[in-house]
Amino acid sequence: MSAQEFVEASLVEAITPKLVRCRIREFHPDDLEACFEIHRSNEPDYLEPDGMQGFVEFLAHGTSYFLVVEHNGQVIACGGLELAGDSNHATLVYGLVHRKFHDQGFGTTLLAARLSLLEHEGKPVPVWMSTSQAAASFFGQFGFTLHSVTPNPVGPERDQGLLWLSMTPEDIEALRILLARREIHIELNPLPEDSEAE
Repeated sequence: MSAQEFVEASLVEAITPKLVRCRIREFHPDDLEACFEIHRSNEPDYLEPDGMQGFVEFLAHGTSYFLVVEHNGQVIACGGLELAGDSNHATLVYGLVHRKFHDQGFGTTLLAARLSLLEHEGKPVPVWMSTSQAAASFFGQFGFTLHSVTPNPVGPERDQGLLWLSMTPEDIEALRILLARREIHIELNPLPEDSEAE
């Protein structure tokens, strides 16, 4: 087995047992307060309280995809995927699960959904993300590796780690098949009519 085949198997094998059935759809402005509450629920242990302003600005400007996870009709998680078409890489941003729903598989399911939206064009796609050192171990179990660390004056538990993962076309297709088999579908907002005409 090659190193790349091992990464592919590890990613899918690590994700498979943790997937949970839920509704995943693209963010709508009506979800704003629920997303703010998700952010607040993770303060101060996982997120800095003064980071809310950055989150508000991020949601106002949009991203390639920003998804929410619904469980029993309630928005309990959210996270974005920014695609950079000109440089063939993507960035995972603001992957958050309401504190009451930690360790139940919703974060893993949201991660799998976001990675399945990658467009590979037959080539590997580097995926980047910045996260706290505390959260880095969560992503490490799926093959993300630490690229660099930015020290935070508050303390080492607040250091930001830059993580990356190279997603092959096979990785992406395997995730799409896995989600479909588990009947976890991603509902994307329709494009405006003038965008479809372009």
